[in-house]
Amino acid sequence: MQDPIRNAIELNSLSEEGAVPIFLIRHGQTSWNKQRRFLGRSDIPMDEEGLTQAAAAAAAIQHIPLAAVYSSPLSRAWGTAEKIVATRTLPIQRVDDLQELHQGDLEGHLSHILVDQYPDFLAAWQKDPTHARCPGGETLDECRVRSVTALRTIAGNHEPGMPIAIVSHRMAIGCIICEALGIPLRFNSMIGQRNTAINLLSWKHGSIRLHRLNDASHLDQPPLPPMGA
Repeated sequence: MQDPIRNAIELNSLSEEGAVPIFLIRHGQTSWNKQRRFLGRSDIPMDEEGLTQAAAAAAAIQHIPLAAVYSSPLSRAWGTAEKIVATRTLPIQRVDDLQELHQGDLEGHLSHILVDQYPDFLAAWQKDPTHARCPGGETLDECRVRSVTALRTIAGNHEPGMPIAIVSHRMAIGCIICEALGIPLRFNSMIGQRNTAINLLSWKHGSIRLHRLNDASHLDQPPLPPMGA
């Protein structure tokens, strides 16, 4: 489980530094995550396990006062945010640019479709996914621009002190973390993100910093490999 004392020390330290603490949280599991299908913008709700994960994530930070909660409008993220605000008097603020990478024609399919139907895209993605456009969708760099801009806009509207929570998706979160670490976007797929993983970031003077990555200590499950969307 999350350690309340560790949380308090980290959050107090960030506030004293004049930073805005940010909990960046991935949504709970869907049936397509479990089947390892491309999910993207398809609005697939959480399955029963995902709902349990979301409740556990909410419980892990329920002792922490939040200034605001923001979410992608997709139901798997929104439902996760609903668990977070269930015991609070906070509204969920919708931010469309926190949505997942638009994966277009790939959505709903298993990965073998790439070899059979989209070999050129697969080759481009494996070489460097930054500007490889998903068939009928967007590029990873386009996802980066909108998701990082959204986080910067959100954080810029808050004063140091109480943390904020943002619920988003695997690839969008990876883009934000790449930005925080100052690493090329091609490393996005190497950034692990369990369903309902809690990442701790901070915002200060226009800079995003990462303090805790892929924290899934609230889940009583064995580690899993990185999953798409």
